[in-house]
Amino acid sequence: MASRVADFWERQRRAPLFEALEQHAGQQPYPFHVPGHKMGASFDSEGKARFQTILPLDLTELTGLDDLHQPEGVIAMAQELAAEAFHAEWTRFLVGGTTVGNVALIMTVCKPGEKILVQRNCHKSVYHGIMMAQAIPVFIVPAVDLSSGVAAGLRREDVERALQAHPDAKAVFLTNPTYYGMGIDLVKMAAVVHRHDIPLLVDEAHGAHYGFHPALPLSAMQSGADAAVQSTHKMGTSMTMTSMLHIQGERINRDRLQRILGMLQSSSPSYPLMASLDLARRHMVYQAGKEIDQILPWLERLREQIDALDWLDTPTLTENSVFATLDPLKLLLCVRTGTFTGYRLQEMLEKEGIYPELAQTTHVLLAASTGTSPQDVEQVSQFLERVHADGVPGEKLSTDIGILASSFLREQVLPMHEAVDVETERVSLQQAIGRISAEMVIPYPPGIPVLLPGERIDAQVIALLQELKAAGARFQGIKDSELQMIDTIKRS
Repeated sequence: MASRVADFWERQRRAPLFEALEQHAGQQPYPFHVPGHKMGASFDSEGKARFQTILPLDLTELTGLDDLHQPEGVIAMAQELAAEAFHAEWTRFLVGGTTVGNVALIMTVCKPGEKILVQRNCHKSVYHGIMMAQAIPVFIVPAVDLSSGVAAGLRREDVERALQAHPDAKAVFLTNPTYYGMGIDLVKMAAVVHRHDIPLLVDEAHGAHYGFHPALPLSAMQSGADAAVQSTHKMGTSMTMTSMLHIQGERINRDRLQRILGMLQSSSPSYPLMASLDLARRHMVYQAGKEIDQILPWLERLREQIDALDWLDTPTLTENSVFATLDPLKLLLCVRTGTFTGYRLQEMLEKEGIYPELAQTTHVLLAASTGTSPQDVEQVSQFLERVHADGVPGEKLSTDIGILASSFLREQVLPMHEAVDVETERVSLQQAIGRISAEMVIPYPPGIPVLLPGERIDAQVIALLQELKAAGARFQGIKDSELQMIDTIKRS
C-alpha cells in the first residue's frame, strides 16, 4: 500500500506534455511548420512583449509532441495522469470547454428519437447537444432553495419517478454542483440511476476542485457517476476554454465518444491550452490543498460578516436544505433590500475594482478559488463595511420563488431541433403570448435558458423576461438584443 501511494506521488510530479514543449522550444529549432508566427519570431510589435513567453510553446503536431486526436505519446501520458488524479478510468482533454464535452456525451448516448432525462436548469450546451443528437429530452424540475430563491439540484424521488415513467430513457444528465455551488448527494443519485442500468452523466463544470480538500464535496467520479465534464479553467487553474472529460465503467461507449470528439474538436488544438491542463492537474495534486487551507478561514469570516447584515445574506447548509453540499469557495450574495438590485450591487463592487462572477436581479455571485488571496477577500469585507456604514434604506425583500420555480417547464409543442428550422415570424413580446418560440432565450450569465425553441410562450415567461430586462439582465440566443421582439414559428 505504501509503495502504491509513493508511486502515485512520484508519477504526479510529471507534466509530460508541458515538459515536451519546453524541451522542443529549448532546442531553438528552425520551424518550417504552422503556426505562422514561427514560435514568436513574427508577431504584433505592441502585443509581443505580453505574448512572447508563451509563443515558443504554441506548436503543432510535431515529432515528439503527440496528437490529441490519436494520443499515443506525451498527450496520452498527460491524460492518463489526469485520469489517475481525478479518480477516473479514462480522461480526455477538451479545448472547446465543457460545452464540447456535454455535446459529445449526449451525442454518444442518444441516437435520433431516443430519450434522455435532463435537469431543467442546465447549461445551454446541454440543450445544444440534445438538438444535435435529435434526442427527446424529458425535463425534471429542480428543487428551489427557499432562502435564496435559486434552483438547486434534483430530488432522487423525482428522478426515480421519471425513470419509471420513461423506462426507455438512455441516460440521466444533471448538473452538479450548480453555478452557485449547491449540490446533491451524488452517491445516492448514482445508485438510483444504476438500478435502471443506464449511465449518469454530470455537468461538473464548477467542480474541478472537488475531492482535492476535505472541506470540499466528493467529485462525480468519486461518487460513482459514469461520466463527468469539468471546466478545469473555472475552479481549477488551467487556461480559459480548457476542460476535461472523465469516464469510468462500461456504460459509455468510449470508441463512439472518441469518434464524436474528433468531429467536434478542432483538428489544430492549442498546445499551450493543453499544456495548461497538464499543469493544472499537477497543481491540484500538489499545491491546491495548501492554498485552500489559507483562503477558507478568510471566506468564513466574510460569511459571518454577511450574516450580521440585515440587507444581505448568503445560503447556508442546514438539515432542512434542499441541497446536500455547498461549495465553500462560492459566495452567493442575496440582496434583501429594495434600495438596489443585484445588478446595482455589481456596479458598486466594480467601482471598487471588485469584479463578481455574475449578477442577477437579487443576487451577486463571488467565485473564489485557490488563486484568491486574503487581500482579495479583505477588499470585499471593507466594501461591505462602507456600504453598511452609509446605511441601506428600503423595505426588506422576501424572495419570490413562485415565478422562479414555475418558469422552468412549459408546453413543448415541437422538438427543439425542428423548431429552429421552420419558417419564423418576429413579433413583440406581448403579441408572442400563446405562440411557439423559435429562439432560445438565455439570461447570461449563468447561461440557463428560460425559454426553448418549440415551447409555447405564456404570460408567465413574458413577465419573467420583462422583469429580467428591466433589472439589467443581458441575453443570448435572441436576434433582438433589446428583447422587444422575439422570433416565433409562423402560423399557417
